[in-house]
Formats: sequence, C-alpha cells, structure tokens
Amino acid sequence: MFVLKQFLKALLLPPTLWLLLLLAVLIFWRRSWARGLLFFTFLLIWALHSGPVNYALRYPLESSYEPVLDLKKAGSYDAIVVLTGGITPAGGLLPFSTIDQSMFRRLDEALRLYRAQPKPIIVSGGHVNPFTPDRDENKIARNFLIKWGVPAKDVIGEAASRDTFESAVEVQKLLAKQGYKRYLLVTSAFHMPRSMLVFARLAPEPIAAPGDFSLAEIELTPFSFFPNEAAAGNFFHTLHEYLGLANYNWRVRFSRT
Repeated sequence: MFVLKQFLKALLLPPTLWLLLLLAVLIFWRRSWARGLLFFTFLLIWALHSGPVNYALRYPLESSYEPVLDLKKAGSYDAIVVLTGGITPAGGLLPFSTIDQSMFRRLDEALRLYRAQPKPIIVSGGHVNPFTPDRDENKIARNFLIKWGVPAKDVIGEAASRDTFESAVEVQKLLAKQGYKRYLLVTSAFHMPRSMLVFARLAPEPIAAPGDFSLAEIELTPFSFFPNEAAAGNFFHTLHEYLGLANYNWRVRFSRT
C-alpha cells in the first residue's frame, strides 16, 4: 500500500500532472474539448506557478497554527517531537551528510524550544524511498542536534516510520514506553494541519509548534504575476499537503491503526 501511494503521488503531482494533461490533448486533438483542455492547462500552469495564487493556496495551511513563542501558554509537557524532512547522506559530490532548508528550520525550532525548557527530543522519521537502501537519515538529523549542543541522552530516534501517519503510530509507542503524555510537535507550518490531524488521533496529546514558516508579508510587483521557480516549488509542496490531508482524513476515519 505504501509503494502504491508513492506511485500515485508521482502521477498526481507536477510535472507529471501537466504532462498527462498535455498527453490527453495530443491523443484527442481532433476533439473540440481537447483544444479547450490545452488552453485550460496553459492558464492553470501560469496561475499556479505565479506568486499571488501560490500565496493564496499556501496561506490556509501556514496560518492554521501559531508558533510557540511563550512556553508558559503551552502548559506542561514531557517531550519535543520533531518530524524529519529532506535529508541527504554523503555520497557523489557531497562530502558530508546534509539537510535541506526546511529540515534545518525544524531542527532549529526544536533546539530553541529545548534551550528554553530542556525536554527529551524525539526525532521521528526514517527511510522513505522503497527502492533505495536505508542510509541512516534519522541518525543524520539527530547528529545535527547533538553537534549543536543537545546532550545525546536527550535525543531519541524513531526511524521505523516512512510517512507522517506511521510517525504518529511509532511515536505513540515511544511515548507510552517512556511514560510521556503531552508533547510539543515540531514540523513545517504548512505540514502542521496534516500532522495534527493524525497525531491528535493516534498519539494524543500533541501541542502544535510549527517551526518552518515560508510566507512573509506579501509584496506584489509586476513580476509576481509571472511563473517563477520558487512558486513552482512551493506549489508542488502545497498540493502535496492538500492531497495528504484528503488521504489522512480517510485513513483516520477508516483505519484501525
């Protein structure tokens, strides 16, 4: 099921989505609706890869939860759970293992919260790609926290999960084993609605602590209405989250896990 889900994502997310629409146009070009589909696809790509539309789609996700700036308002909690993201092991031209900007911000937020109130940090998330060997991605993320000064005894790894849903399942096992109940849940702001949906159901009691905000105050210029690389990348992740929300709503409702 997990592998099937990965293939479905590859089909539904850009750029494969645009290629499938254009393929339909090519196959049925003699039909009048196919020419209409071509025009619709052109407008869709232009709009979704531009700044204003992209901002409007992403805003509801990122504004759902505020960052935890005052820990007193969060109340008491037993641990900090941070979900892993983009992690690349050393190899090829990379001399050292590294993390992407989003994962850096998640770990940085977990570190800020730890320094304000030291609690064990659970780093949740393992190897995702089923066609490549495990390369200790979870350990790479944990090592960054340790290098930044968090004692190794306060960094707990959970590397069995392959997606956010499985993270909730595995984290709950760890929490129960350690006797922890309430915890701060750290992930990217746009990823928080999906994370809270499943963690609140499977691993209560999470406290949302988003740490990777990407939407600053919007500044519109004439160039904002043209497709651009940044908007294209953001749209990919935004659409991924909306598809994930739909999938997790279904899984939470019908899954026995």
